[in-house]
Amino acid sequence: MSRLIPAFLCAASLTAVAQQTPAPATPTPPQPRKEEPQKLEKIEVQADGLAERRESTASKIIVNSEEIQKYGDTNLLEVLKRLPGVTVDSGPGGRGGAVRMRGLGSGYTQILVNGERMPPGFTLDSIAPDLIERIEIIRGASAEYSAQAMAGTINVVLKRALSTQRKELKLNVSLENDKPNVNVSGQWADKSGSLSWTLPFNATRFSFTGEGSSEQRVYDPDWDLTQFFLSRRLSEGFGGNVNIAPRLSWNLGTNNTLNVDAFALFNPFRGHFIEDNTPVSGPPPQYVSTDLRVANTNRTARANAQWVRRFTDGSRIDAKVGGTIFDFNSDSTFAGNDLAGITTLERTVDSTIRDGGLTTIGKYSFPVTKGHAMVTGWDGGWNEREDTRLQQDLNPVTGVATRLDEAFDTSIRRFALFGQDEWDVTDRLAVYLGLRWEGIETKSAGNTYDEIRNRSSVWSPIVNVLWKLPNTTKDQVRAGLSRTYRPPQIQELVPRRFFAPNNSPTTPDFIGNPDLKPELAWGLDAAYEHYPDAGGNMSISAYYRIIDDVIQREVVFEDGLYISRPGNVGSAVVRGLEFDAKGKLKQIWADGPDVDLRGNFAINRSKVDTLPGPNNRLDSQVPWNGTVAFDYKVPTTPLTVGSSFTARAGGTVRTSLAQTLYRSVTRQLEAYGLWRFSPTYQLRFTVQDILAQDALTVNSFTDATGTVERTTLDSRFRRFSFLWEMKL
Repeated sequence: MSRLIPAFLCAASLTAVAQQTPAPATPTPPQPRKEEPQKLEKIEVQADGLAERRESTASKIIVNSEEIQKYGDTNLLEVLKRLPGVTVDSGPGGRGGAVRMRGLGSGYTQILVNGERMPPGFTLDSIAPDLIERIEIIRGASAEYSAQAMAGTINVVLKRALSTQRKELKLNVSLENDKPNVNVSGQWADKSGSLSWTLPFNATRFSFTGEGSSEQRVYDPDWDLTQFFLSRRLSEGFGGNVNIAPRLSWNLGTNNTLNVDAFALFNPFRGHFIEDNTPVSGPPPQYVSTDLRVANTNRTARANAQWVRRFTDGSRIDAKVGGTIFDFNSDSTFAGNDLAGITTLERTVDSTIRDGGLTTIGKYSFPVTKGHAMVTGWDGGWNEREDTRLQQDLNPVTGVATRLDEAFDTSIRRFALFGQDEWDVTDRLAVYLGLRWEGIETKSAGNTYDEIRNRSSVWSPIVNVLWKLPNTTKDQVRAGLSRTYRPPQIQELVPRRFFAPNNSPTTPDFIGNPDLKPELAWGLDAAYEHYPDAGGNMSISAYYRIIDDVIQREVVFEDGLYISRPGNVGSAVVRGLEFDAKGKLKQIWADGPDVDLRGNFAINRSKVDTLPGPNNRLDSQVPWNGTVAFDYKVPTTPLTVGSSFTARAGGTVRTSLAQTLYRSVTRQLEAYGLWRFSPTYQLRFTVQDILAQDALTVNSFTDATGTVERTTLDSRFRRFSFLWEMKL
């Protein structure tokens, strides 16, 4: 704890640090609110979520459905990339990729859907923006949600069952790199007596084609070039998803409600990937050309029942139970050819995953006095998973066939108890105290390794303070202290091996580590917020984290092959500054047009104590990122236009003593135009990734045998979209 004392002093030095140039080379209500009727009423009438953000003792940002649907996106990842403090790594069409807060990589940001973890097979790019009521970005920790939120939490709240009749239909057609994509979505809602129901649906069919190039150089210890070859990669394929998310709500009497929601997803994918390598000097790679064909299908079904009971004294019981089933099948064929064009490896892999689980969440909230409420509850889950992978390798030249069949079963059990106290001490001072105990047990047994049992638990105290500055109704400050953690992911624990066709330090095999320990962190958060009378907001916040037992991958040479294995590498310090603002141009230029403005910018820094500098930050951390955007309703016309520009830094990061990785800066510009024909019909045109900036990475590995350097360039393409919307 003594190391936390200089936290706020470190934040002051970030402005100078930010000027340095980097080295080239998954609806539960949100965090409980006070039970005061006037506060709840105020939150409901503010559609933009600013009132809820201002009154919450936890630092959070609320993004409403209007802003979510502004650019006509067909998947959630495209929406998230514009939000304050959030960065997204995504592929063509905005599909796939990882979501980060505060620049930190996978596992540090907690992703929830309706306050629960996403079920297996459920990805953010399968959620249509039309299904979303709001997005909550919680910068600190909350006792109600899991403490697995070192960087923060993104909670996606899906739309509830509507109490009014509604029919909506949207058709989106887009074109990217001459490949068409089609999306149809909508909802049908109605009410009959005490029963309200909503049936949202979404169907997407996408196709893609892509290209990339790379070059790999190998040097001996004296920096003499010993191998050099060029690579050209081509990819094409198609896929899609069909999902429905019915929601029903029964009014069982006064202050007594039963809600049932379900989700079903079907997701097929077909892909064809070719790589051709051209030797320039030295020996050729083992496979000069490769051909990979993949066919995947997954199905996910989930159902939840939620009972809400309110009492006359203001207390409330909220209990939920749910179940999930996930089914995945994959078939792939791989062919590797030598320099003469002769096939020397034919590999077939058949994989299946069967996963089933149960969850239960509940809480009891009750008022103590006016402006003082307490909540206690539980959060538990159980998952059982069966994996089978059947692999056969055949050398057509020699006729030698080798089988490598794997099967393993994994179970995950988790349980948590929490309590929290929210108290408006005065009209200007609010305090939040929370405590959560959370434990996780993972067991796995397979035919290629001994049984693995991994247990972890953590007590997470949480303190948040909100102070509205005297003599003003516009300004407030907040501060928070929390204990968070990151348990190892199942793929990081299981010693299952994933083979790379041309094994090298820059393209190694991957394997898990059953001896991993969870990462633990203490964190401080502070913020200043300003809410102008004319609307909008402006805030600047700082954060500081001390993380122990940091998990990072390291490439080692074992049994003649290079292997990437995760390990606990030591401690790290993470710190940063974040700024976000929203308002109108007239607030800074009285005679200007009626333009809505939004902007955010974040600076992120980290240091791993066991790695030498410079650039010894956490793997894949984004040093800075930001977004600026505007919207303008053209007077006397039904036309609204807008644009958004997002940028994120790259730079060099040292991932181990032997390895560094450089990434180029990413810039994305997009624009839209919306023409409202009537309250019933409207047409939206969007151009995304206007700059079509290629992505450059340089992966370098140096040991006693020399240096291997691989430079990769991946192409990006503009995407043009037409979205037709109807309200029937």
